[in-house]
Amino acid sequence: MQDARTPFLTKREVAVAKVKDAILAGRYRPGQALRQVQLMADLDLGATPAREAVLELVAKGLLVHESHRGMRVAGLDAERVRHVYSVRALLESEAARVSAAVASDGAIDRARRALQAMKTALAANDLKKLSAADGRFHQALCEDAGNPVLLHLIEQMREQFPRYMLWRSPGRVRQSIQEHEKILQRFALRDGPGTAKVVRQHILNGLDAFDAILQAPTVR
Repeated sequence: MQDARTPFLTKREVAVAKVKDAILAGRYRPGQALRQVQLMADLDLGATPAREAVLELVAKGLLVHESHRGMRVAGLDAERVRHVYSVRALLESEAARVSAAVASDGAIDRARRALQAMKTALAANDLKKLSAADGRFHQALCEDAGNPVLLHLIEQMREQFPRYMLWRSPGRVRQSIQEHEKILQRFALRDGPGTAKVVRQHILNGLDAFDAILQAPTVR
């Protein structure tokens, strides 16, 4: 039965979520060739939802369709990564600044619990739970910003690249958790400018880590 607290998802929306999550989690790698029948078999999708998911994710840039070559997962371009992370730093720091100043006790508690979940997932080497907890942390930081357009843009930017690449770097994960602790300290004090500053630095540190990964010969 559909949970009354959550919106009903159409078959197309379910298909989009499954394919997108498979890409962002690393099941399908950058540059990998894909066929619609493969997605249907791997992810238990019908033909029409799979086709609609492909069209939507091509439009979003996660998939690429080329004449005579078919469909593949979009490759990773270092310049585009830098552009996206620069935009993320601007958007997320501003959302955190506004949200932190008026943060509810509930938002602070959700951020605190998400951070603890990240630590637990790291100890268990559970990358899927680690990524999900990270998403909840960042959502809690911005949820009181009161600007749905800004939040939608942030969500779009966060879906541009495979999350798994950073999570498979133990050094970066530990550093990231330390950065989350600093963010939570400022957020819990409802320090808008202070939260914005550490959020921006956190994202730029992530860019540095992504740059290092892209320079490694085994990234592809």
